Amino acid sequence: MKEIPKSKRYALGWYNEGITRLNIKDYEEAMEFFHKALETIPDHPDFLIGLGDVFFATGRFKEAYEKYIQTLHLEPDNFQAWLKTGIALLRLKKTEEALEVFDALVEQNAYDGELWLAHGLALLDLGQKEKARVSFINARRYKPNQPALWYELARMEKDDIGALQLLQRGYHMDVTNLDILIELTIRLLALGRVEESLQYCERAREVAPESPRVHKLMQQCLDAMK
Repeated sequence: MKEIPKSKRYALGWYNEGITRLNIKDYEEAMEFFHKALETIPDHPDFLIGLGDVFFATGRFKEAYEKYIQTLHLEPDNFQAWLKTGIALLRLKKTEEALEVFDALVEQNAYDGELWLAHGLALLDLGQKEKARVSFINARRYKPNQPALWYELARMEKDDIGALQLLQRGYHMDVTNLDILIELTIRLLALGRVEESLQYCERAREVAPESPRVHKLMQQCLDAMK
């Protein structure tokens, strides 16, 4: 972290509180603490990334991208800022630009599991499934505790039983991951395990009560119960 003047060390407390709030998904409070920190030190890279992460978590991807780019103007070699910039580009549907970022980062650090997951997602979006699989295998090697990784590996698995095993690994890491809950529901339905599928679908509804996709799956589960 960039050094903070002694007279402004209190801003670090706001930053740390922002990180805590972000981790527990209290996004409104997190944003408030990061803003306080930035009011004290407007050009601190870590504070800017923190605010960008709140924007990203709340679906404001363009604003997140802008904060990461602002960070890179201050620290052009900031690996995390580059990685987050690429991920934001993915969410903004600028996949080819994102892949350029990830390819450059792989040249710098081929041992970062988060990078390999993002790299695989970009390749998958571009229809390069086999190359994406290699990236996901690298992500599994260097950082296996990423729920999104197990979801993507499961989606590439043709066998429902094998897919369920992969999904369960991701589910145990994050029981609120909507993608995993939906995929578990779909795979269990395909196997005729209707009661189990309904349980996961109900959990998905708790996580995203307004989701049309979840409502549709719930109806499929109920119809299968008849």
